Amino acid sequence: MRVSAPGSRSMAHAALLFSPTASAVTRGVNLGGWLVTEPWLTPSIFNSTGAVDEWHLCAALGPAKCLSTLQDHWSTFYTQSDFLAIQSAGLNAVRIPFGYWAIPDLVTNGEPYVAGQYPYLQDAVLWANALGLKVMIDVHGAPGSQNGWEETGLVGPVDFPTNSSNSDKTLSLLKNLTEEFTQSKYGGAVTNIELLNEPVYAIAQIKEFYSAGAKVVGPYNTSGINVTIHDGFYQPTYWKDYDPNNDSATEPGQFLTVDTHQFWAFPPLNDLTKTQTLEAICTFAQTLKEPVHGSNGSGIPYSLVGEWSLDTGITGNSTTNVDTDVDKRTWYRALFEAQNAAYTPNGEDQASIGWFFWAWKTEYDIDAWSYRKGLSDEYIPSNISDPSTYIFPVEDNGCINQNISYTASSSVPPNGWLYPTGTIAGFGDAADSTGTAGASSTSGGHSSSNTKSAAPTAYAAPSGFGLLGFWVILALAMGILTLA
Repeated sequence: MRVSAPGSRSMAHAALLFSPTASAVTRGVNLGGWLVTEPWLTPSIFNSTGAVDEWHLCAALGPAKCLSTLQDHWSTFYTQSDFLAIQSAGLNAVRIPFGYWAIPDLVTNGEPYVAGQYPYLQDAVLWANALGLKVMIDVHGAPGSQNGWEETGLVGPVDFPTNSSNSDKTLSLLKNLTEEFTQSKYGGAVTNIELLNEPVYAIAQIKEFYSAGAKVVGPYNTSGINVTIHDGFYQPTYWKDYDPNNDSATEPGQFLTVDTHQFWAFPPLNDLTKTQTLEAICTFAQTLKEPVHGSNGSGIPYSLVGEWSLDTGITGNSTTNVDTDVDKRTWYRALFEAQNAAYTPNGEDQASIGWFFWAWKTEYDIDAWSYRKGLSDEYIPSNISDPSTYIFPVEDNGCINQNISYTASSSVPPNGWLYPTGTIAGFGDAADSTGTAGASSTSGGHSSSNTKSAAPTAYAAPSGFGLLGFWVILALAMGILTLA
């Protein structure tokens, strides 16, 4: 039995996260492909090398060329213009993937990574704070790799749990991030630090690391930092009554958030029809709509859907405009609004506290993975914080009304949604690559990344999961595999 009532510890936690009300729910985007690069997100960086991850990119280019290449990328792929646009779209948060190699002291001799990302992270948090955006920083890349996928910086074996030094280095990274971003100059913009993104190894070892990580980040929760853990693809229900500091807990830990990733593009979910997909989304929603606390509470920790997209097995992805593809835009609109409703709380003390779409953009704006493309082609509401911009009513169960008849317009106005002009007050030229925190080895004058490049001739599906990732998720979903 849970004895905490809404209004005590649960509401204290929610106040730091954004209280679960319609006006304050987390609605954010991932800044994927920026400070941790992935070939499918920014292919032009990788094209000449054949590299499959950042490790091999730097190994192929050598340290000097890799540093200059990545400095140019860091200074242009996300700028003040992006943050202004994110705010103008009604979003209120960003999730920023980060890798351990950004701190040189954590890089072992022989590792080819280059550093220089940190000043851009500092700038991003300052910009976010100035615009009233909240920030989640997530450890996307840990030493040894926690899942063997490109998103960790190194494709290959899952060596993170095989050497205690990997855990120690990651704890040092968490300490660094926590101490830095609880400083008053950041205004409390960072509300969540995610200990480890998408770990795929023995659950007992994952929990061991989570307990250690919570001891590093947890003491700062009075400064507004919440400990965030990824669900390890076990779904939030697995973590019922979980407290990283108490193995005997009978309710979720205070200042704890679970991050779950919900994708409909991978086996076996990619075989669902449109109706089946929407029904599956609605079913998932029910697990997060019950109150967490009280005598009949679910005990599921507060949960964010930290990654989701519009990719399914129903329509192919494209880097070409979908403005005249009525069927695709009609489907994308329903799919987006269904997930928005499912992942958004519609009552007090619910486990669901919001979401982060993956991603704000990709280099060539892949339609299913680019929020800004959805805005320009009108299959994402123009202002997500304003329900009057939605098409589908939301029922009491937190699901959209699928019986609404809707067909997208035959075309969308050219330049119907544009990036805001100007700069963030107090931060100078939006094109200035050094921002305010400074990156002494970078230079300004780069062309804006908001100007779209010519698309490649073929789109490669996201390979951050890789074939191994696809089959791991499939096996987990079907109950064939357990990570014991």
